[in-house]
Amino acid sequence: YPSGQFTKISPDQQQRLVIPASVIQGQLLSSWFHHYPENFKLVKIVFQPGGLFHLLGQLPTTYFSNAVVDAEDVLGRETYQILQQLMDTQQYDHMIRTTETFLLTRFQKLRLRIEPIDRLSVFGEKLSGPLSLDDLVHQSCLSVRQFERKFKQRNGVSPKLFLRIARFNRAFALKQRKTTLDWLAVALSCGYGDYQHMVKDFKQFAGLTPPDLLEAQARAPEKLLGLR
Repeated sequence: YPSGQFTKISPDQQQRLVIPASVIQGQLLSSWFHHYPENFKLVKIVFQPGGLFHLLGQLPTTYFSNAVVDAEDVLGRETYQILQQLMDTQQYDHMIRTTETFLLTRFQKLRLRIEPIDRLSVFGEKLSGPLSLDDLVHQSCLSVRQFERKFKQRNGVSPKLFLRIARFNRAFALKQRKTTLDWLAVALSCGYGDYQHMVKDFKQFAGLTPPDLLEAQARAPEKLLGLR
């Protein structure tokens, strides 16, 4: 966040956090409300599953799950220097180049060891159907115990919870793409046993029922302003 002060509020946990100027945030497990000043500037980097784990030299990402951690505490002085560069520019393309250079430079210094678990099909953008844990264990070429440990290190959550989050995201994305589908059809298409089973995940991860989340998304500022 190169300019402005931000706060995050968790209605479930009744927490209010003042966000540091640069943060690392892992997998979200519940809904948060973001409060921004009238004028603000931010740069957000979204990693593919396992990407943050490798960028941080294989530091377990469980430390960052549903948490906000000051990036300078993890990455050191280098983060402050990048933040200063972002604060000194008003050009978005320059901000992107600055962050890309930082990431590429850091990755080039790493000794990456890519294993089969880093290439699971569940991480593919075109994945549409449900996957079982047995499928993923087989793809990883690991024992069940090794798979669960390494998966959690890389993604911050257990494989079972990750699949639930992925299915929740898939269900909401399907409804946004195919608005004429009723919610029961969405639930069954994404592997839920029934509508109420899907509602449980929506309430846990978004804090709202499926129809309420769809309505909230339609009223989001970035949607009303045509930014997304």
